[in-house]
Amino acid sequence: MNILGLSLGILSTASLFKEDKLISCVSQERFSRVKNDESLPVDAINYVMKDGRLDGNDLDAVIIAGNMLNLSTHLMKKYSSWSLNDHFDIMNFYWKPKLLEKKEVSFNEIFKHKIDKNQFPGQEKWDELLSKISSNYSDPANELIYKDFLHGAISNFLKIDKEKIIHIDHHECHAAYAYWSTPIRGKDTLILTADAFGDGLSTTISKTDDSGKIFRVSSVEANDFQLGRIYRSITLLLAMMPDSHEFKVMGLAPYAKNRAVDIAYNIFKEGMYVDGIDFKYKERPSDLFFYYKKKLQSCRFDGIAGGLQKYTEEIMLQYISNAMRKYKTNKFVYSGGISMNVKANMLIKDIPEIKEMFVAPSGGDESLAIGACYAYLDSNNCQNKIKSMDHVYLGPNISLEEVKECATTAKEEGFYVYNYDDKFLANLIAEGKVVGRCIGRGEFGARSLGNRAIIADARNNKIVEVINEKIKNRDFWMPFAPSILFEQCDKYIINNKNIFSPYMTVGFESTLDGSRDLQAAMHPSDKTLRPQMVTKEMNPEYHRLLTAFYNITGVGGVLNTSFNLHGFPIVNSAKDAYNVFKKSGIDILALEGLLVSKNFIEKTSTNL
Repeated sequence: MNILGLSLGILSTASLFKEDKLISCVSQERFSRVKNDESLPVDAINYVMKDGRLDGNDLDAVIIAGNMLNLSTHLMKKYSSWSLNDHFDIMNFYWKPKLLEKKEVSFNEIFKHKIDKNQFPGQEKWDELLSKISSNYSDPANELIYKDFLHGAISNFLKIDKEKIIHIDHHECHAAYAYWSTPIRGKDTLILTADAFGDGLSTTISKTDDSGKIFRVSSVEANDFQLGRIYRSITLLLAMMPDSHEFKVMGLAPYAKNRAVDIAYNIFKEGMYVDGIDFKYKERPSDLFFYYKKKLQSCRFDGIAGGLQKYTEEIMLQYISNAMRKYKTNKFVYSGGISMNVKANMLIKDIPEIKEMFVAPSGGDESLAIGACYAYLDSNNCQNKIKSMDHVYLGPNISLEEVKECATTAKEEGFYVYNYDDKFLANLIAEGKVVGRCIGRGEFGARSLGNRAIIADARNNKIVEVINEKIKNRDFWMPFAPSILFEQCDKYIINNKNIFSPYMTVGFESTLDGSRDLQAAMHPSDKTLRPQMVTKEMNPEYHRLLTAFYNITGVGGVLNTSFNLHGFPIVNSAKDAYNVFKKSGIDILALEGLLVSKNFIEKTSTNL
């Protein structure tokens, strides 16, 4: 079957399965250059269809992840265009009157200034839709009208029958992605999904039957398992962007002192707790934002982050341990927004009942585009045809024509162009140069995995300040991560269960060698590492560069961070990469077949 999968929401994404095999996946933001773009992913659809050499007539189905889709999020571009002040306004002018004062308020009326009709499928279509809906944010009738609007737009764009457009439950898609994307199989596998909200639920547990088909054994409603929404609310309370900067709260947490952590942690413990595989409350908040704003008003900012992270780890460890025992399983796979918490995953991997574990790559809602296709295949009894993901290099390849144009422009603008050579580049990294690498197909998801990456020598801790100040404009407390040759991982991380983590989804304690050789790519406070384990099979070109670096330095890893400027998506094309190179403190740009340098490099026998 040929299936187009769509995730419509934060990071709208398209994926394509051709003859039951995943061949492409990319988010709309990579083309629009608007971070977290939630508009209909027409550019992403165009790319995956072109990559598969298919048109609408060739598709057997278009699967949309989720049954409950949010019109306001799409229409008002809540994820990609709202400021911090807008997010505070929604709390003060909508949720506070609605939840605490029990007043009737119109979301659409309050935020009508945020409406953006200058997006696909055009102002006329949006005006037509708005004439049909009520101003009541939660009116179920609006949802049906919005779905019809989406189906019409997609049908017209692809020139397909609306009958081919199907919705699959949000957490079914997460579960299918958690299981089928990973190499772990069997009835002794527990499949967990956990996030803030999706089709009324926030966490599910599934297993597989004798045929290998996924079935759900437990679920918890979003109002009962509130961990994802608590994390989102605390992110906003700390004046960071909700639904985007939760990872910054996680990164801040290890810096807090125990006393500050415990004060906040004890406040969180007054609320939700684990009861078997359910959740109960000592005190149920009437809302989350204002409740915790009052409760935490005397807590230090870092203590709040640390207390929340400690609480998150405790909740997830108890919940997963109980589930593993209840269902008598020893293999564990995991997806959903909460699966992005690598510090919690570091502790989860050490649960005694878990013998094998795999956390799916980039498990936020962007992965639902793939999960929707896996869920459709699973529901159609195609288990014997479904293959796990070999890698995540599913985005656009670098255009050689564009590389040539970049080389010509670079020379005209006074830069220096050299032929690409792994040893030459590895030497430059060893000498302290910061490299932007834009080679091969782009990686899907939130993590940079070498092909759209800024890389540097992780032995030199001073490189952190260089990248933060001159390139990324990052918060000082945020850690970087390493790409490590798979063959060298045991030297740098403590991994007693031999957990395979090629997608930066699990944290590990570092060894003495790790804390020395990869000091710029670890968390400065707790000395943990979030590695990309690089194998020859997944990325032979990147593996070859790391091997060249190892042969020169004796170090089997480098610092790796996403190739982008602060507030912008990861680069997609050679042109994007060249623009970031020019605007930042990157020393060397590595493109397909060539290197661009801001300074003249004299080639010697030591760097060739």
